Amino acid sequence: MSGGGTYPTVLAMWAGMSAVMMTPVVWPWLRALHRALPSGASRATIPAFSLGYGGAWLAFSGVMAAAQVALATTGARTPLSVSAPALAGLALLTAGAFQFSRLKHACLDHCRSPMGYFVSRWRSGLRGALEMGLRHGLFCLGCCWAIMALALVVGAMDLRMMGVMIAVMFLETATPVGPALSRPVGGVLVLWGASLLVFG
Repeated sequence: MSGGGTYPTVLAMWAGMSAVMMTPVVWPWLRALHRALPSGASRATIPAFSLGYGGAWLAFSGVMAAAQVALATTGARTPLSVSAPALAGLALLTAGAFQFSRLKHACLDHCRSPMGYFVSRWRSGLRGALEMGLRHGLFCLGCCWAIMALALVVGAMDLRMMGVMIAVMFLETATPVGPALSRPVGGVLVLWGASLLVFG
């Protein structure tokens, strides 16, 4: 990910990256949905849920692709930590601060309770499955957008950093250590951002 290319090309990169990175995060939800399916439910319920979930992340990918193309016109290319360290520092500070926000933790509370969601928010039919998937996708986006956006800072070709980002999002949303992880991650991001602003 260098920042160049047409919007459709960059959108395809972001959509593919989002699909790869969010699959481990949504997998526990798909398993829970399989267990929660009522007798006689359509086999297409899970694909419809996945389509709704993916729709939320496709919208995010569209926004990020537009941001990346716009940055490229200014000469700032990803990874921003190399081409525009001050901008990368601000992005890291924003992502770090978001880790401490009420919105982040409200969305995490949702994401850690798939069965509770399906019991209380069940919608019948394929349209209902699509709506459930989209709603969950928006909550998931609320949890993870800031960390996902850091692909602009580190570059999607840095597979080690991509692996770290996937691990953080999975641990936050799907494991018992999640509640204790968000704030330390936020602290690391804030310190990293501050160091880029100071030392560039």
